[in-house]
Amino acid sequence: MPRFLLILLILLGFGWLVPAAADVTQVRIVGDGAPTRITIWTDVAETADGLVTELHGERKVVLLLARNGYSAAGEGAGGVEGWSLEPGRLEFSLDRPMAVTRMLRLPPTGKERAYRVILDLDTISPARYTIAARRDTRKLAGLETQYAEARADPLKQLAGATVTSGRKSGGGRRHVVVIDPGHGGKDPGAMALAGGKEKDITLKAALALKGVLDADGRYEVRLTRDSDVYVEHEDRVTLARNWGAELFISLHADAAGSTSVSGASVYTISARGETRIDREATKNDWKIVMEDGTPDRLNGLLEDLVKRETRTRSAEFAELLLPELSKAGPVLRNTHRNAGFYVLLAPDVPAVLLELGFLTNEADAKRLQSEKGRKASVKAIAAAIDDYFDQQALRLASN
Repeated sequence: MPRFLLILLILLGFGWLVPAAADVTQVRIVGDGAPTRITIWTDVAETADGLVTELHGERKVVLLLARNGYSAAGEGAGGVEGWSLEPGRLEFSLDRPMAVTRMLRLPPTGKERAYRVILDLDTISPARYTIAARRDTRKLAGLETQYAEARADPLKQLAGATVTSGRKSGGGRRHVVVIDPGHGGKDPGAMALAGGKEKDITLKAALALKGVLDADGRYEVRLTRDSDVYVEHEDRVTLARNWGAELFISLHADAAGSTSVSGASVYTISARGETRIDREATKNDWKIVMEDGTPDRLNGLLEDLVKRETRTRSAEFAELLLPELSKAGPVLRNTHRNAGFYVLLAPDVPAVLLELGFLTNEADAKRLQSEKGRKASVKAIAAAIDDYFDQQALRLASN
């Protein structure tokens, strides 16, 4: 049986610019069968790029560490046989060809003071593995050279680079955020116990969120509807893509058969939903724009990479949103969920569907219909949006 290695390529933030070494502080692997999750704790923020490579005759999904300075090893689980950490390198030995299906980069939150990288792995065919390996092996060689030069001459990394961490855009390009108030017009959505309709609650929340983000200065906020009208699901997605959305948030309020069920929840695209993306993209002409001159033979591969990155970014935002929502009110157990909702089908726009609470629960319904409760929810969403784009800015500045 061939051995497989997953080496994840991690560039630890701005680490090479300061004397202190950034370290991997903990590695945890969980899984029972093919799907496997790896969690890596680090003491500084990082950016990551998963690479599949062919090295020394072995299949490897490869991670170069920019500054880690010690060695460690441990046993694996699921599809991972074990892992080893050496200065500048972290390797995961796999028992089958696998790929990173989702990668999350999380900042410290609550009691968790470390930064984390979460990797979800799953089995892929040998043919897909080979195609990806041919591309990434060449890229890995260039990155190894780049990192070696950075360690030898760290001041080179400052040439032409200016990094700011403020919230305001200061006249630069604003991030496009599209807010989608669920339902509307002929579709009232769920009904609150004490009266009130979901379509009205989501619209008020969307307008309030737009007001908060407009005041920030670094966002261009668009609403799929700003009055009591119905907008078809495919039109909501098309609008977001035409506006150049960098983040799409669909607001809803849930209903349940039991009045005791309460709490917010966040949905990102499910595996079953992903199977609909290509069909709906073709039907609605949701084309992923490639650079001029890209060879036709690479278009399919590049489109797959765009869709994978979109899924990753959607999940990242969901994970940032959850701890903020918990400050505004109750959240469901297993709060980050997956579904095939139509508004999550854009192939190139990170998107979540947020259920603000349950209108069939008296406390939730009262909270969502009150100005105080609405402000708390909007504050939570805005804070998560800030954190999300701060992470994107850090990632771009670090590359």
